[in-house]
Amino acid sequence: MNAFHDVRQTQARLQSCLAAADPATGGLPAPAAERAREAILLAGALDRPDDQGRAGAWLCTHLFRLGRFGGVLREAPAALPLLAGAALQAERRELLRVLTLSACEAARFDTAIEAAQELVRLTSAGSDGGASLNAAFALAVCLERMGDSWQAVRVLGQALDSHGDAAAEHPRLVALNALCAISLGEFQRLRDAAPAAELHEALARARDAGERARAQLARLHDPAYEVAILGNLGEVLLFQGELDEAERLLDAAHAIARQRGLQAYAWRVRVSVGEWQLAAGRPAEALGGAEALIAEMGGAGESAPQQTLMRAHHVAYLACRALGRFEPALAHFEVVERMERRRATVQLRAQSQLFVTRSEAQRAQWQAEQARQDAERQRERAAAFAASAESDPLTGLGNRRHLDRRCAELLPRLGAEGRSLALALIDIDRFKQINDRHGHAAGDRVLVAMAQLLRENMRETDVLARHGGEEFVIVLPGMGSLLAAEVCERLRERIARHAWAEIVAPGFTLTASIGLASAPPYELPALMQLADQALYRAKRAGRNRLCVAARD
Repeated sequence: MNAFHDVRQTQARLQSCLAAADPATGGLPAPAAERAREAILLAGALDRPDDQGRAGAWLCTHLFRLGRFGGVLREAPAALPLLAGAALQAERRELLRVLTLSACEAARFDTAIEAAQELVRLTSAGSDGGASLNAAFALAVCLERMGDSWQAVRVLGQALDSHGDAAAEHPRLVALNALCAISLGEFQRLRDAAPAAELHEALARARDAGERARAQLARLHDPAYEVAILGNLGEVLLFQGELDEAERLLDAAHAIARQRGLQAYAWRVRVSVGEWQLAAGRPAEALGGAEALIAEMGGAGESAPQQTLMRAHHVAYLACRALGRFEPALAHFEVVERMERRRATVQLRAQSQLFVTRSEAQRAQWQAEQARQDAERQRERAAAFAASAESDPLTGLGNRRHLDRRCAELLPRLGAEGRSLALALIDIDRFKQINDRHGHAAGDRVLVAMAQLLRENMRETDVLARHGGEEFVIVLPGMGSLLAAEVCERLRERIARHAWAEIVAPGFTLTASIGLASAPPYELPALMQLADQALYRAKRAGRNRLCVAARD
């Protein structure tokens, strides 16, 4: 009887902790995080994995709001496997979103990309506009933090155009605020290097998105996003020269952040306040606030938000310079430079997991040569014969036989595992005119150069083949439709920018059209047909564009 009573008490305590930990209740993040930790232990003792996973996801949300990004990186891997059930997919998507943001703040871009890709995969399995916006948001944050604000703006803008009206209000609010923040990031990167018109456009876009997000706050009660939206709008107005209104918004954002215990948000707003003080001609106040903030964030160690920390050092550098304190100004400048170099290194390492770099290709060739030298002569001859049978003699790429064999091995396995897969069909625009006007030798040079360009932009796991004539096929295992479209759009732009005039004739330009299809189905003929239909639409629409196969 006592044991039964103890179980009932434990169950009641678990429900109480879950209620207190639920972010939707609007509780302060610090005590809510403690209740979530307790719920994880209680759910484990009662063997209730669903509640354990839900509490783990909520814990990560509160840790993120507290600015404890390292804690999110530690806790999320334990919670994610527990959120596999259909009833827990909303929690799983939200955890992946928080993990993406935390990894970006901690400059762990490999983890951020992996989480964003998983979020896209879940969305591509069939979700509403809100889930699609959240997936686009996660990808855009990765792109922005890795230095590509322009692609981030494009990804979010397209998602809002496609799903904004159909999406629930909260995902739309999140996406609009992100578009405002990313446009601000674009402005910051262009600030000392772009024409005034381009800077004005970035700020105007940021203000429009921020105002639209702010209008939705009247219908939604979310203190975290109220802080973020008011803080971002305050920063926009600061750079547009409206200092009085900027000060009012930043003060309001900081007050809410402190009241609600939103430490990470408060740090970001305090940096913006320092920038406002510089603009208002108060460098001494800006320096004092920046140094206090740097010391406070320094106590967070590796969990400190790197972007915010860099901005704080930059404010301190500008303030010291304005005050004529050149030695400490140089010290702060050097810190920013070191952090930028470290971030660039981490970015390149993360990007190398998606695309094969030239050095990786050279290393793979060396390893292949070593294996060839070590193999028996008879096996070497057999391997060379097999390779030639699957190789296109002009470009050195795989041929149709190679494509069929690789896909016969790859597609059934990916289908059984339920993993993402995309197939792109690339066709050189007006290729016949090249042969007619410049000769077949020029056409062959174009094909060889195109093959090399594709090689340089593919991963080791991708399948690349010449399909015949001027068509090429790329199979992208483990890549969902949204990310595959991003990769193909970048590839299309690189083809258009390539120095074709050096290969063919002065003034010569070349473009390609791309049709993209994604699994399911996990069958090569069906995917090829879908990609071909999309390619046909791209040609009909004017060429030099990407079209994605429509899903039933």
